[in-house]
Amino acid sequence: MVAHPRDYRWSSWRAHATGASDPLVIDHPIYEALGRSAAERQKEYRTLFRAALDPDFVEALRAATNGGWALGKEAFTRKIAKALRRRVTPLPKGRPPKVKDDRRRLNLL
Repeated sequence: MVAHPRDYRWSSWRAHATGASDPLVIDHPIYEALGRSAAERQKEYRTLFRAALDPDFVEALRAATNGGWALGKEAFTRKIAKALRRRVTPLPKGRPPKVKDDRRRLNLL
């Protein structure tokens, strides 16, 4: 994709981080809560992009997005599954383990 959100042509980053005019961008209440003035909001918004995301999180996010799965803690995924009335996490990979049944052994003694 791109190394930084500012490099993506359709990103709202420039409008939110630098105040660049973009007729397609409307400030969200969460963005407005970042500061009292436009300069404060822009500064706080830029700090959100200073640290790289954890690679494990990025991998989990991609897997969930590509698979159409919910991403979150178990209690959250259970709640979403119940609301949607469907499975929202992938099944474990591979075949289920065989259950050993000792009654089927042949006793030769």
